[in-house]
Amino acid sequence: MHKKTSISVIIIGLLLGLFLLFFLVLRFHVTQSNTRERLTVAVVTNSGENKKVVTFNKKVGTALGKRINKKVVFKTVTAATAMQNKQKYAAIIGLYKKALNKQERKHASAYLYIPNELVSLKSKGLSNLTATTAKIALVKNLDYPQSLILSDIKLHFERESSAADAIDSVMTKRTRAAIISTIDYTTLTSKNIAYLENLKTNQTTPSISAQTYYLYLNKDSSVKKAFTAFQESQALAKLSFNILGQDYTKQ
Repeated sequence: MHKKTSISVIIIGLLLGLFLLFFLVLRFHVTQSNTRERLTVAVVTNSGENKKVVTFNKKVGTALGKRINKKVVFKTVTAATAMQNKQKYAAIIGLYKKALNKQERKHASAYLYIPNELVSLKSKGLSNLTATTAKIALVKNLDYPQSLILSDIKLHFERESSAADAIDSVMTKRTRAAIISTIDYTTLTSKNIAYLENLKTNQTTPSISAQTYYLYLNKDSSVKKAFTAFQESQALAKLSFNILGQDYTKQ
């Protein structure tokens, strides 16, 4: 009887010891997490933004924090709000060029180039943009394609709130064609068989340039070094492939 009691006491003692060890380890990790220096990152989102791009941008921010061992705190903001309060953030991810002035571009890096598509009805293709007077839908948060600026082509754009609205304007013949991202086109056509049956992408003259995304970095050199290393190690390209289906990190 005495022997059984001793074994029970030993087992209880071991269990209590393991519990105490688990508690101390957990407390250590919580303390480390709370005391670890924070990296505040703004992720720019616009109405109608493709969710895959938003996910990609957040993963970029997480990777930056991991490389310099800082806990990332995300702030989801518009481009205008982000740039008005840029001193609050170590990095701003997801900017379009039009959101940056000349001085700010010195601290910004292009990191993502999402191809655009000119989408039209199969029965009403469009190729020569230098001669058309037709209305073309363009999502309101997209930049005017750089290739058209350089070619000095002025098109009659109808701004739409989302890629889905832009496509709908083509389907209902309110516009002749729509400029949307490749990712949006793939997403929309995968969910609506009518789009696949009635729409096509067009090879244009000049070609429609990609939508460029920029990352703005404040003066913290450690963040700049982390981002440069992230790009040069091909980790950024791999992340693009895993989330967006292609490496869109090079022009």
